[in-house]
Amino acid sequence: MKFKILLFFIIALSTFVDALAQQTELKFEHITSENGLPQNTIHGIIKDKYGFMWFGTWSGLCRYDGYRFKVYTYDKSNPHSIINNRIHNIVKDKNNDLWILTFNDSLVLKYNYLSDDFDRIPVAKVPVKFLQSMSRFDHYRTVSVNYSGTQWRIDSASNSLIQTNLKTKASKVIGSNPSVRWSLNDSYVADIYLDNQNIFWVGTYGNGINKANLNSKPFNYFNHDPQNNKSVIDDNINALCKDKSGNFWIGTRNKGISVIREGKSTVHIQHKATDKQTIGSDQIRKIFCDSRGFVWIGHKDGLDRFSPGNYSQVKHFNMLDLPGNAVYGICEDDKGDIWFATWRGLYKFLYKQDAFVKISTPQTVPLLKSRVILQDNFGQIWVGTDGSGLYQFNEKLGQQIQLVNKFDEKVGTNTISDNRIYSLFEDIEHKIWIGTGNGLDRYNPIDKTFSHFKVGPGGLSNSTISAILQDDKGNLWVSHKKGISEIRAKTFKIINYTPKDGLQSNEFVEDAAFNDKASGMLYFGGTSGYNSFVPGEIFPDTTSARIVLTELQVLNKPVDVNEKVNGRIILSKPLYLSESLSLGYRDRSFAIEFAGLHYAAPEGNKYAYMLEGFDKEWIYTDANRRIASYSNLEPGNYIFKVKGTNSDGIWNMRGTFLKISITPPFWMSAWAYLIYALALGTAAYIYHYYSNKLARIRTKLSYEMIIHEKENELHQSKLDFFTNISHEIKTPLSLILAPIESLLKIKNSEPQISSQLFTMKNNGDRLLDLINQLLDFRRLETGNDMMVLENGDLQSLIEGVVNSFKQAAVLRGINLKFTSSIPNTISRFDSDKISKILFNLLSNALKFTADNGLIEVKLDKSVHNGQEFIGFSVTDNGSGIPKEELQEIFKPFNRGNSKSTKGTGLGLAYVKSLVEQYKGTIDVESLQSINGLNMTTFSVKLPWNNPAGQVDNRPELLQNLPNQDFEELDVLADSTANPETRSRILLIEDNTEMRLYLKNYLKEKYLILEASNGKEGLQISAKQSLDLVISDVMMPEMDGLEFCRILKNDENTSHIPIILLTARTLLELQLEGLGVGADDYITKPFNLDLLALKINNILQSKARLRERYQATVVIEPSNFNPVTPDEKLLKKLLEYIEDNLSDPDLSVDDISEHIFVSKTQLYRKTKALTGLTTVDLIRQMRLKRAKKLLEDKNFNINEITYMVGFTDANYFRKCFKNELGVSPSEYVRQKTS
Repeated sequence: MKFKILLFFIIALSTFVDALAQQTELKFEHITSENGLPQNTIHGIIKDKYGFMWFGTWSGLCRYDGYRFKVYTYDKSNPHSIINNRIHNIVKDKNNDLWILTFNDSLVLKYNYLSDDFDRIPVAKVPVKFLQSMSRFDHYRTVSVNYSGTQWRIDSASNSLIQTNLKTKASKVIGSNPSVRWSLNDSYVADIYLDNQNIFWVGTYGNGINKANLNSKPFNYFNHDPQNNKSVIDDNINALCKDKSGNFWIGTRNKGISVIREGKSTVHIQHKATDKQTIGSDQIRKIFCDSRGFVWIGHKDGLDRFSPGNYSQVKHFNMLDLPGNAVYGICEDDKGDIWFATWRGLYKFLYKQDAFVKISTPQTVPLLKSRVILQDNFGQIWVGTDGSGLYQFNEKLGQQIQLVNKFDEKVGTNTISDNRIYSLFEDIEHKIWIGTGNGLDRYNPIDKTFSHFKVGPGGLSNSTISAILQDDKGNLWVSHKKGISEIRAKTFKIINYTPKDGLQSNEFVEDAAFNDKASGMLYFGGTSGYNSFVPGEIFPDTTSARIVLTELQVLNKPVDVNEKVNGRIILSKPLYLSESLSLGYRDRSFAIEFAGLHYAAPEGNKYAYMLEGFDKEWIYTDANRRIASYSNLEPGNYIFKVKGTNSDGIWNMRGTFLKISITPPFWMSAWAYLIYALALGTAAYIYHYYSNKLARIRTKLSYEMIIHEKENELHQSKLDFFTNISHEIKTPLSLILAPIESLLKIKNSEPQISSQLFTMKNNGDRLLDLINQLLDFRRLETGNDMMVLENGDLQSLIEGVVNSFKQAAVLRGINLKFTSSIPNTISRFDSDKISKILFNLLSNALKFTADNGLIEVKLDKSVHNGQEFIGFSVTDNGSGIPKEELQEIFKPFNRGNSKSTKGTGLGLAYVKSLVEQYKGTIDVESLQSINGLNMTTFSVKLPWNNPAGQVDNRPELLQNLPNQDFEELDVLADSTANPETRSRILLIEDNTEMRLYLKNYLKEKYLILEASNGKEGLQISAKQSLDLVISDVMMPEMDGLEFCRILKNDENTSHIPIILLTARTLLELQLEGLGVGADDYITKPFNLDLLALKINNILQSKARLRERYQATVVIEPSNFNPVTPDEKLLKKLLEYIEDNLSDPDLSVDDISEHIFVSKTQLYRKTKALTGLTTVDLIRQMRLKRAKKLLEDKNFNINEITYMVGFTDANYFRKCFKNELGVSPSEYVRQKTS
């Protein structure tokens, strides 16, 4: 019995194999100019000792690494290039050196591996036998290759490829067949070669290279051949199945069915509209052979069934709603009933009842678009849908099923990868495998967990799963859209197969698979035919790929052997032969290309690389990305390593490596660091040396600076002392000069007394001049003096100054002369400073010139570098100045070694400061002789018409009136005036004597109030109604400027005028006083008549302002445009009174509340601004309004009385008459007449 079964199996297998008549022995891949060949005529094929393939063409010599061609061509400028681009043959000698024969028959070429170039050798130097072996014609006759009992050779007559079975001696021609995908692409063969990896290379005359892997996987490939009626009817295969009789059923997408019968004949079954005994549609979706021998055909429009062994009759199932309903999935349950997954739901055929039933499902499980169906080992039904996920059911009695699980990609994490289910399979361990549109899943019914298989390196090559089968060893075979993957049992190692291994194409069709368990053959259908194979015959190629480095790029440019890059040669031999590489700092951005020299399916090779010293782990890549790029690496030593696999995943763990050294730039080299160290040490020494030296210098300078600062402090203390003393002297000096001036004005004074008074006044004036000179010098030193240019006659000015000294000179018999070489002209100059310069020089000359001496003043003009200068000199024949003292006389407080006690030592220093401010120069020359004829000359040069320096062209804001006698002033109140009506003046002065003196002078005409500082003055001004304030500036507690600022910023006192008195003469200080609101500014010592005149003018101005307010503003307040805060307050007051004139109850309280001013302050402001009390102001405004209304004659007197706020007409008439001198009625008659 066992023998019969075995015999039956052998016969069935042999007949089936004979039926697969389209299986080819050689499967050629084609490499042409579209893949990089320079030309498609191949003369010469060889493999060198390092694993590269070489091909000769008529457009150059090619070296091939499985991916890219490197083409060598003739270069007339390079004696080591090939001699001719037309290659005749390539051979290899016993040393594995390559020899190349070209169209140039006088030379042969020998390839140099180390230099990657060629030696040109004359033919005469080549051994004759070796030269004959290179002959193209001898090569045709002798070349042949043998493999596993088969020989291939070239027929020299027809250039055909002949295949011979060495055992049977049977031969056949291997020719080109365009309908066969794997056939030769050209029948005219030019060369053949078998390499050490059993790759059979065939060169053709016009279509490049054909490559066949003699160790290729035994994937049988079947497709539609239009010339062979026995081939499958179409390439697009949707269903595969074998019936109980051994007939193989193949369903196509839209061409019907092909049945390969056991007897090798092929039957094609297609739909015919006129024949009801044909299938209902050519668009086949599923073919299923059940245990009873029936063949079920699911198609686009429904379901058909063939009886066992009968292909001529078909049964159409038209019950229920199957017509027009596509049937995708069919399975048989453990009871022998058939289940159908359709586009409209789930159906079941009951054999015992010979009837169809539609399976009812819960309303929540419509099961539309069902694609695949499976009953597992536990009797549960699994249904996969196209978009609604996966369902697991328990079958109930009748037509009901119970939902156990629904798996949805959107619900939870322990679920399927995608809701599109294309295949279902239960393995021998009863795990459920689910092929989805986005991955392969495995479900474990025991622990109810899902496992997911990744896509990518080391995993599946595609995620759209088509079909799943399992071989007898438990390995899973999974088809998808990029070939077929084998998943090893237990280890789950995945091996991917592609069309390079013999698959029909990359794309396989959903659920188009069949496992012939009798033969162990697996079938998978795709879009270009179908494949069959016995898994036990699929063995991996264990030959590892040799890993080589094929190209170096620096800055994105390939580098050739002995090529200079950045001025240096990087490669002295090919990269794959180099063990190390030295790159410069500018070459540190580079890329290295690599390849695995395994030609079976180089596109399937995988790689991993890393740069030790930079990369922390291996970087995995595939054949499409065989390049490693690095940029801006730091100087140092690295090792670049590459390892790879062949197309079956066999790793070459040794791989290859390249030592890379990146040299630093010179500025980072060892020599550079040595230089840096030396330079740093030198710099440190220099720094230390000069730091010590500098420290000593700084110490010395610091000491000298301290001395200098001490000298400056002493100098400044002198100046500050004299300045402060000068300010203090001015106040008592004012008390001396003012009474003297008053006494001199007394007429009929005795001559002797007057003479004494004049002497006192002259010396007081002299003392005042000395004080002012000291203050002027101090002002120059602090930079607070500005030049004031004005138009004038310089010659007249100087002559005037000289004339002022004439009388003094005459009294001493001194001859004072003035000469000028410039005409009288008007120009701009600072007359004050020039006068002071000349005055001091003449004063010095008079001091040091003996009686009956000579002083000469000269005025001239000169030009230097295009700039005009005026110069004046003062020459005297006095005592002279020693030479050693000439440079010292301009220093403050220096009077030389003269025994004379005259002077303070500031005059010449002051003169020099004035000249330097004018941007001029002053020189001194003193000639001394034994006979006493000494001549001392001071020469001054000043810029003419364009003096430099800080210039103030503003007019003088403050000018004291000239010192003259004043007539008695007509003041506002005389000595007999009532004290209550006299003007009230507040006198603020910290000097009691000065305050008492001023009070005595002013008390006869004014009511005087006193305060000793600004703080007391503020208290008095807040309580008293004042007409004027006279205040000193420099006072304790609060100075005059602060007092003035507070007084003027207070609305209650802002109307009070202020005169400031001070000993400070600087214009800036006077401007500061006026800037805080002072009405006038007088410097000490002052003329009492000048003070009285200023007081009178201010009070008269104030009186005139009150008169204007009474005359115009009180009548028409709306036409009043206020400027000052007081005027704004007045307008507000007047407008309120005017708006309420008709109100007889208008009171001071109302006004005070409305304008937010107290009654007391309202009284003071009103009195100060108008001269009237608030009540008088209201009454006057009412009467003046009444006067205006009477003039208009629009109302009678009684009406006007009430219109202006009077309630009693008699009282109105009385007030009107007191104001205007006539009664209202008389006033009207006067106006009408």
